[in-house]
Amino acid sequence: MTRRLLASVAVALVAFVLYHATLLPGFDFGDTGSFQTIVGSSEITPRDAYPLYFAIGGAFVHVTGLDHAFALNLLSAIEGAAASGLLVLLASELSGSLLAGIASALLFATSYTFWSQATIAEVYALHAIFVTLTTWLLLRWAQQPTLRRLTMFFAVYALAFGNHLSTVLLLPGFTVFLLMAAPCGWRSMFAPRIVAVALVCAAAGAMQYAWNLSALWAMPHPPSGIADALRTFWFDVTKSDWRETMVLNVPSSMLRDHVAMYWFDVTQQFGPIVPVLSAIGLIRLFVTDAKRGVLFTLLFAVNFLFAFNYNVGDTHVFYLPSHLMLALLVAPAVVAQALRPAAGSPNGLRYPVSVIVGYVASALVIGYAGVRAYHDFPAMDRSHDTRPTQALDRLTNGVDDQRAILLTDLNWQVANGLSYYAKEMRPEVVHARMPDVLLYAPTLIADNAAIHRDVVVTDRARQELDAAYGPLIGARIAPNTQLTRLPMEIAELPRGTRYVLCVLRPSRDLPLDADELAGAYRLLTGTASSVPDGDYVAIAGTTGRPPDLVAASGRPFDRDVKVDGVHVEIRMEAWLASDTIRRMGFGHVIANRQHTLIVERGISFVAFDDAGTAIRTAYRANIFAPLPRYVCYR
Repeated sequence: MTRRLLASVAVALVAFVLYHATLLPGFDFGDTGSFQTIVGSSEITPRDAYPLYFAIGGAFVHVTGLDHAFALNLLSAIEGAAASGLLVLLASELSGSLLAGIASALLFATSYTFWSQATIAEVYALHAIFVTLTTWLLLRWAQQPTLRRLTMFFAVYALAFGNHLSTVLLLPGFTVFLLMAAPCGWRSMFAPRIVAVALVCAAAGAMQYAWNLSALWAMPHPPSGIADALRTFWFDVTKSDWRETMVLNVPSSMLRDHVAMYWFDVTQQFGPIVPVLSAIGLIRLFVTDAKRGVLFTLLFAVNFLFAFNYNVGDTHVFYLPSHLMLALLVAPAVVAQALRPAAGSPNGLRYPVSVIVGYVASALVIGYAGVRAYHDFPAMDRSHDTRPTQALDRLTNGVDDQRAILLTDLNWQVANGLSYYAKEMRPEVVHARMPDVLLYAPTLIADNAAIHRDVVVTDRARQELDAAYGPLIGARIAPNTQLTRLPMEIAELPRGTRYVLCVLRPSRDLPLDADELAGAYRLLTGTASSVPDGDYVAIAGTTGRPPDLVAASGRPFDRDVKVDGVHVEIRMEAWLASDTIRRMGFGHVIANRQHTLIVERGISFVAFDDAGTAIRTAYRANIFAPLPRYVCYR
């Protein structure tokens, strides 16, 4: 056990070095921005949920004294490293081989989606800890089925629900395994003391949400009684208003596309060989221990089917538990010796030659994980990603409590980032959502004008004012608003500048300006031709000359090209039919192993030097695009 613990710590340290080197330095848009804003608050509403995540995060922020955004990002790196280390213990337990356990852990630690979630404030690294730890505790109980070990399993499993309610997806596999592995038959699992322990642990786990429930009475409209509070709590904590339209609601016409998306997703994590090894590992489990085979079949299948039928914009993160199972099942696949030693065999080995084969196979998998980590490192590196700060600097330019207030109606991801930005970085920025103040907007504008303070609004907020009040409220473009069109930015570049232009099908709420794109393309290529059709388009070359690469496809692709002597890799990393949210971006441009551009939906453009360093970056029709701003007047 000591060797396993040392190996677990070593793998955790390797994973932490990777995650820390690629860590996002500040806040982000989307759920990440929301977590970074909420952490440290004394009240966490049922809608915010995740009480254990916020409790751990709040304690970490308090102890380290770091700013909230960086602290939560760093905590994810620590949790991701811990999950990788625990996976060594679980995979070793499953396969009987420490080297195979290390191989499985490194495969998962360097997988694309998990790595991306371990560098930002998110709940999935902590979720991986609980998936791994509860499964390991369950296998340990099966080896020595004592009440103490069973209690430990129940307690940790109950605690896991405080981080993420998808922990319930482990229940079918865990329940069947407990019944199959019960030493005195399945009925013994219903003994009064076991039922009592399970109920006590479940109740203790549920008490984590008392924090969320109590917050209802601090709201402007508190519940009328405990029954009303429980209804509101359940509705909000399970997000019933939108889950009803998303869980098991993938249209039948999209099922074939989801199959293709899943294969793309799996090969993005591991390449095509690992799923084959995982299948071999599962077969070996059934041969050597059918109970374990059933357990891991159910753990994989239930999590996979939930994610497959979950009609949500970031499906890829819900595949993470199934990715963990695939990586885990590689361990028994690469162990060539029997998983259980033959009676009377020397050193507990059945075939000494097979031991060498197992070591070689495990070493090859470790090397494979290392090669993939080396290849993906530039794409995963967000250590210099300050795009959210730059976007909100533009949006709030000239806005403070002395000169102007800001009224917005933004994409929800940007709105979450603005909440953190205005709370932690620029508290002098006074802002509100236009839907919240629309009823009394004319009075608000007049009162601020009376004290010589402007009311600055975003474009969608201005449209809402126009629809509600028409000519009663006027608007002019706000000072310091940077709205240079893309062709003008490109025209400023010297002829012969290296560039990559990516065009991905935009979201419906962020339409693309076809004329702007056409003008940019003509300037870049020096031709009158148009941008090719395709959900994924990439053009690379030097300005004013025919491009070195023009690639367009309805499916994600990778392309390598030399641009004026610089090796450039263009990676399309998202499945647009399913992905509307990608924390790591929808693709990447890597030049001379530098992370030159994170590709988003809509237009993403970069000009770069011979070292691969970006000298100009521009976004249009996505959440990082410059936004029009207007000053309202009556």
